[in-house]
Amino acid sequence: MKTVIANRTDFFMPNCCPITLRTIQGDTAMQHEGDLTDLRHTHDFAELVIITNGGGRHWINGEKYKVSAGDVFLIQGNTEHYFLERHDLSMYNIMFDDFYLKNHLRSLRSMPGFNAFFLFEPTYRRRHKFQSRLHIAPDALLQVATLLRQMTSEIKNGLPGYDLFLLAKVLEIFVFLSREYSQTKNPMARSLCRLGEVISRLESDYRRAWTIPEISKVAAMAPSTLLPVFKDVTGYSPIDYLLRVRLAKAAERLLKTDARVSEIAADCGFSDSNYFSRQFRRHYNCSPRGYRK
Repeated sequence: MKTVIANRTDFFMPNCCPITLRTIQGDTAMQHEGDLTDLRHTHDFAELVIITNGGGRHWINGEKYKVSAGDVFLIQGNTEHYFLERHDLSMYNIMFDDFYLKNHLRSLRSMPGFNAFFLFEPTYRRRHKFQSRLHIAPDALLQVATLLRQMTSEIKNGLPGYDLFLLAKVLEIFVFLSREYSQTKNPMARSLCRLGEVISRLESDYRRAWTIPEISKVAAMAPSTLLPVFKDVTGYSPIDYLLRVRLAKAAERLLKTDARVSEIAADCGFSDSNYFSRQFRRHYNCSPRGYRK
């Protein structure tokens, strides 16, 4: 089967926040413009799938997974996927550009459940055979469906600022689902939540002089297990990730405060201001003082 590349213009309005919602009710084909539910396809934006009724089999990058009402999972950008089978399937698909939302998503990284569900679960889906997916109870599904219906109504009315309304609701849904994931009893999901806790701790307690043994203790993993797992998902070692968090915090303060560079360096966890300046230049291609101008 040939892979179709989805057209962004079928989903996102120009000059608006790149968030939209599509619904599928039953097994009829082509239920909306650009509907690729039954065709193998890919797109450069993310898609959150929420199954509200029925079930089916979803093909993701060569693997087949059974899904049913209450299942929630993320399709990351540039992932090939489609439904092989649908059995009275109803679902909501939230499409969003995660690059555009990166500042909001970084704030959500204070939540271990967000990190586990949105970052680690897609990476370990094949290894875990989809057993670490999020499955929410009927009462939780009802709460999410209420928010989704509000989004549907807002899109239909198309009043000024509707895209900002969608942004607010999407963030509310993300927070709700992240909390649900952090409360799961599934052993595989719990292991991902411990990894999510690592990112949350590094993001919030970035001034601390973390060591690999301390980080491994948070993850409840041996360093030899933690390091490759963490790098698989983030692209960095835990210490390099911490460095980037500190630099981002420093860059923000350089623009928002008049504090001296040495004070900002110390406040962001750098004991040596010269080392801070070297790392800052390497990352931002300019000195801290140059960045402030």
